[in-house]
Amino acid sequence: MGADTGRGVTAAPVKLPPGLVQASGWLFMAFLGNNASNYLFHSLASRALGPEDYGALVSLLALLGLLSIPSQTMQTVVAQQVAVAEAQGGHERVVRMMRRLFLHMAGAGLVVAFVFVASNASVARFFRLGTGTPVMVAGLTGIVMLCISVARGWLQGLQRFRALGSNLVTDGLFRLAAGGVIFFLGGRVAGGLGASALASTAALGLAFFFLPSLQVPSGSGQVREAVKPLYISALPIGIYLTAFMALATVDVLWVKHFFSAAQAGYYGAASMVGKVFLFVGMSMAQVLFPKASAAHALSERSHHLLGKSLGVTTLALCLGLAVTWPLAPAVIRMLFGAAFVNPETLSLVRMFGFALSPLALAYILLQYHLAIRHIRLAWLLAADVALLAGVLWFFHPSLLSVLGVAGVNHLLLLLVLWSITPRR
Repeated sequence: MGADTGRGVTAAPVKLPPGLVQASGWLFMAFLGNNASNYLFHSLASRALGPEDYGALVSLLALLGLLSIPSQTMQTVVAQQVAVAEAQGGHERVVRMMRRLFLHMAGAGLVVAFVFVASNASVARFFRLGTGTPVMVAGLTGIVMLCISVARGWLQGLQRFRALGSNLVTDGLFRLAAGGVIFFLGGRVAGGLGASALASTAALGLAFFFLPSLQVPSGSGQVREAVKPLYISALPIGIYLTAFMALATVDVLWVKHFFSAAQAGYYGAASMVGKVFLFVGMSMAQVLFPKASAAHALSERSHHLLGKSLGVTTLALCLGLAVTWPLAPAVIRMLFGAAFVNPETLSLVRMFGFALSPLALAYILLQYHLAIRHIRLAWLLAADVALLAGVLWFFHPSLLSVLGVAGVNHLLLLLVLWSITPRR
């Protein structure tokens, strides 16, 4: 039985969260599983819908993707607040805060849904759709996307990484299964978007299964937990995450603008393989972030956590580089078909790991700085994005040179971040 806290609340038995290596490995596999399911979903959708309708589905999913930035920002903010509050024994305060946040995000989601429904005809004309129904279905997905960011942030803050990984895998698998059934029954673009909405809803329901009750114990009072500071801290974190996303994608966008359609296709395919290296850093960072946040709140040392995270991630990245070099032809043929197997694509795939490995390590450092509340670095990232975009705009003689410039930029960013990281 749990111990009584003296405030009418029975504390749950303390469960030690999994270690850095075990938890990051679990999340890495979850990232791979989620992305593999999404890839299969798109492969299935492209065959079932044909080029025109599939293009419409991708466009509307990209429109929904704009919500990923505020969603990821909210997850990061919630994870930090929960980790700090739980470390300080404020479980009841966390429950109150989560109740209000779920209500706020549900309200914001309803606003998003209303905007999609009200503008469905205009959006349908812009994307050259025959009907506005897919646009309205996309709006329904927005409601769940914002709510699930709070749930996943809560799981991350509680350091329940297996539950978080299971949630990601469930999302991807449910989308694939629902999409398969819907397309088999003759569903079109709206059906594909409906599969995404159903998957997000299922993942949200699963998250509640692993989360504490939202019911505040009787006799604990009716104090309303303030969430305004949380929204204030979301701005610099949003800049952080937006800038990182731009650093990881600006080269792909510039290649699409300056090179031929075929070359852009080869570069895009190679970048999809290269993202696996980013997943290594992202999975480790999601484990490090709540641990470092809790340690900082208790004025405890956390630099050893950062060192271990960087060391383990570096070993994993080196292993990935060693495996990618000989297996590049087989990977490209399996994922994209024989048409993409050529010397240019193979060179890009083999070099992408070297270019993105520094960015994966830099992401861990960025999350550590967020955990110890060094939020002013957001402007450093924004400046780095502008620098990389400017250099690539004027210097892009070949695809490999574009990748090389991006890789050098990522390495310099890593060195700068490491040089200003406190050693404590």
